[in-house]
Amino acid sequence: MRHNRSHTHSRMIALTILLGAFTSTAITSAQQPQKTDLKEHYVYDDIRVFYVKEGPGAVSPVDIDKNGVSDQVENVAKQVWAAHQLFCHVLKFPDPFESERYKGVNCIQVSIRDRKEMSGLNGVAFSRAQRARKIPEGKPTDRAIVMSISSQLDPTKNVTPTHETFHLIQYGTTYFKNAWYLEGMARWSEHGTGKDGLGDVKYSPRGPWPQIPLHLQRLAKMKSESEHVLWNPIAAHTDRDGFLTGKMLGKKLSTLRYADGTLVLRDRFLQGGEVMRDILVELGKLDDVAFKDLKYETWTEDNARALENNPYIYKAIMDALRKHDSKVGQYEIPEDLKR
Repeated sequence: MRHNRSHTHSRMIALTILLGAFTSTAITSAQQPQKTDLKEHYVYDDIRVFYVKEGPGAVSPVDIDKNGVSDQVENVAKQVWAAHQLFCHVLKFPDPFESERYKGVNCIQVSIRDRKEMSGLNGVAFSRAQRARKIPEGKPTDRAIVMSISSQLDPTKNVTPTHETFHLIQYGTTYFKNAWYLEGMARWSEHGTGKDGLGDVKYSPRGPWPQIPLHLQRLAKMKSESEHVLWNPIAAHTDRDGFLTGKMLGKKLSTLRYADGTLVLRDRFLQGGEVMRDILVELGKLDDVAFKDLKYETWTEDNARALENNPYIYKAIMDALRKHDSKVGQYEIPEDLKR
């Protein structure tokens, strides 16, 4: 990761055939309606959930366990907590609470909102930390990383809270935001709390690694669907077991249940945890290299998603994969990128 400097004019450059395999897609954002004031809150360890009981975006009133808290609210909090524990404490992914980018952060703040206030999305995670909302249980110095989850979502049937939690882990480790990496890898993470195993694998786990330029061209145009042609194949290639034992998880995480009694970790199966952790760590190193080579002066949103990042991201993936399979070939950054 890299510290910010001031922004200067970027220039067009001729890209080599390898870089030419990567293209970018336009990213647009819809105008957001006025946000509902979320007056209620619920705290589960270091997870703070804000919501409303009435009006647009109201959470479900169902309270099966009769503890006075909406089951929906409780279940969102538990899934976010479980995902953070699984990835950062069990599998040793970089913890955003310890990131240089998020100094002082000590909680995850979740807003449950009507989907209409979120451009129709089920969830969204934000890359900037902020001062935590004041609550009686908190301190004035608390800082939070933040996500929003749709009030129409049932976390016992949908793993969006896991997906968004993983985005916070990604944001705390690297500034890269190219969609084929950001969304595809987060889709892989959903299997941590899901119940369907690894999911579809549409590229041979045996490779070749690196993939051919034509495959890279297609990959770079993808978003979440890159899971099936890159992330799941890598997971299958490096981890044939993937079972999360009770000893690994610890009693609280392995037995944690939603309000209806369903286990939060549905099948305790996640292939590729070690290699994905290594990839993310490598990305945290390669964004420094990209920052220098591409003469960025700050990590603007445009820079974080720039097509020129693609070779650096792919090199980080291959370098990390090679630690698990010495037969993985070299992938080098095109010289034309080093301005």
